[in-house]
Amino acid sequence: MGLLTGILFTGLLFIAATVQASHYSADSLLLYFKQVEEATFLHQGVWDKDIYGPILLVDTSTREVYANLPDAEGALKFDKGVYKGILPKEVTFSNTDIQWSGTHWAMVTLPLSANEHDRVDLMTHELFHVAQPSLGFRNRREENNHLDIREGRIYLRLEMAALEAALKARRFNRAEDHLRNALIFRKYRQMLYRGSETTENSLELLEGLATYTGQIMSGRNKWQWREYLIRRIEQFEKVPSFVRSFAYETVPVYGFFLYQKDNHWNKKVDGETQFTEFFSEAFGVDRRILLQSYVKQVAEDYRGRTIADEESKREVSNNLVLDMYREKFFEEPRLEIRLEEMNMAFNPQNLIPLDEDEGTVYPTITLSDNWGILTVEEGGALLRNDWRWVIVSEPLEITGKRIVGEGWVIELNEGYEVNRNSQGDYQILKKTTVKPPPDKEDSFY
Repeated sequence: MGLLTGILFTGLLFIAATVQASHYSADSLLLYFKQVEEATFLHQGVWDKDIYGPILLVDTSTREVYANLPDAEGALKFDKGVYKGILPKEVTFSNTDIQWSGTHWAMVTLPLSANEHDRVDLMTHELFHVAQPSLGFRNRREENNHLDIREGRIYLRLEMAALEAALKARRFNRAEDHLRNALIFRKYRQMLYRGSETTENSLELLEGLATYTGQIMSGRNKWQWREYLIRRIEQFEKVPSFVRSFAYETVPVYGFFLYQKDNHWNKKVDGETQFTEFFSEAFGVDRRILLQSYVKQVAEDYRGRTIADEESKREVSNNLVLDMYREKFFEEPRLEIRLEEMNMAFNPQNLIPLDEDEGTVYPTITLSDNWGILTVEEGGALLRNDWRWVIVSEPLEITGKRIVGEGWVIELNEGYEVNRNSQGDYQILKKTTVKPPPDKEDSFY
């Protein structure tokens, strides 16, 4: 039976690989890699470094991968100019950078856009993440939960509205007026929430610079780039959550205008740069004390009252959502999982932060660890802020190594089991082996 299962499994992989090979031809894959290699070579002056490196394209339906370079451990096989293989099930996939098989990859999920600019943009974005450590940038995980609170959202939306107005301005000096107003909203927001300048800055250094780099290397001309940024800002208004998504939009717009003044402005940025101060100096924002009355007056030019009213309505409905999640993850029976060597993929646009001591709800997430793989398609999972625990609703079905709950499933690895404690909650724990007592020696007594 085990042999039969293995044959069926291999057959399925073979069929999937055959179909995939016809869908993603070697010629098209090689073209993708060539376009990126040419773009990074042409723009190596952006960071005084050619950031071209290992790229791993992943077919999310079959887990087949296509790479431009070999992996260090030999998992991929060379075929018609492309390195191919199957991504192990415990490795999550998304557009990211990842360490796998001894190699640091820029991972990108297929299919790619039919638009060359968009393809190159995405792949060079992820290649920059691979290069970031060598450029002196450290990945610091910071929470920006204030951007899910009414006032935080209002002043971020006002900043984005002013940035949009700058992009649509007909004259550069008028655009700079809007940029200065954007920075007024930004500075006022960061004044309201202590420490937020640091937490926002960390994400902007991580994702903002990567997004800017991808856009610079995409091959769009100035006018195409401007229109692209306008479309992105217009779409940003519809994003459910700003806490992880804002940095992809702010830095590229400021960078677009800085590029008109200094093509190499980004090389003045290092891992210690504070963007609010950096942008304020670049666009001539004075150091006046920001009074609320003045900020609200400026906001009138950017639909300030409308935005405030919209956020008041959202606050009411959002509080109901937060209460629902608190009841689900703290009051009702639940499954708590200790994280050991976690790897995860998620949507940065839909995160729902609770209070700082509670954590963040990920409505959808795939998370792998030593104990197995958790896939949440609906209902959410709560990741505690220390990233040591993840919580889901109580299991509804436990069958061997498969655990199923409302909207989620876990494939459990060997050596782990589900236990229920005296409070009625569940945990995944390592199995404990009980050693048998030693044999008693024969005795004459």
